[in-house]
Amino acid sequence: MNLWDTHMHCCYSGDSSEEPDDMITAAMNRGLSGMIFTDHLDWDYTPDPGLFDLDLPLYIEEMTTLANSINSYTGFYVGVGIELGLQPHLAKRHEQLLADHSFDQVIGSTHLVQGNDPYYDSFYEGKSPKEAYESYFNEVLQNIRSFDGFDTLGHLDYICRYGMRYYGKEKGACRYSDYASCLDEILNFVISRGKSLEVNTGSFRSDEHATDPNPSYEILRRYYDLGGRSITLGSDAHVKEHIGIAFEEVSLALKEIGFTEITYYLNRMPHTYPL
Repeated sequence: MNLWDTHMHCCYSGDSSEEPDDMITAAMNRGLSGMIFTDHLDWDYTPDPGLFDLDLPLYIEEMTTLANSINSYTGFYVGVGIELGLQPHLAKRHEQLLADHSFDQVIGSTHLVQGNDPYYDSFYEGKSPKEAYESYFNEVLQNIRSFDGFDTLGHLDYICRYGMRYYGKEKGACRYSDYASCLDEILNFVISRGKSLEVNTGSFRSDEHATDPNPSYEILRRYYDLGGRSITLGSDAHVKEHIGIAFEEVSLALKEIGFTEITYYLNRMPHTYPL
């Protein structure tokens, strides 16, 4: 199975306790061709200060040593990347970070809207679904306009995972047409800057009735119609059992939309494999 999982978290992330060796073994057993660790770095994470303050020197040194030990004697490749929690005021700090440190792949993600994480129910209190989702997509747009140093834009409709949990699936459904203007700006920005759009299958690990990845197939079709062709594929796994989750069914759906290849990054350079 020529698939790469390019979004996962191990014990260096504040929300995972999984050992990287165990995740590598699981990915090999899953039949993947490669994987990229992308542990969280969310500076100024106000809901739980310090939770995602990644120990960069330790992470890079130990993970690079581990990756090199695997890459030197197997046909399986392990990359060392990072997931940056974007906020406009962190743009210069992120630029300096990437000037000082080398990674294989950089995911740019929005986890906070004015200091609040849509993961928590408190984010939605007093807001209609439209108000909540509009505020999130506007924040994504502001973030990427402030900083475009990432390789792939992470889980564009991240808020929908948790908005549907709060509002219910019908009321909390995130329809492209309701946010078309802002979403088109985001998608056109990704395309014009030569970035990738992540297809994140994390929704399938948290919801046994999930039918779409993040972003939804509807948004992915719009991305394709606008000319977007570069996509990365990641499980957002925090435990080894979720590595590569739903990759086969999602890959088939991506082919039906028209995508013909998937991108992954090594040393910040894009590589592709056919779907």
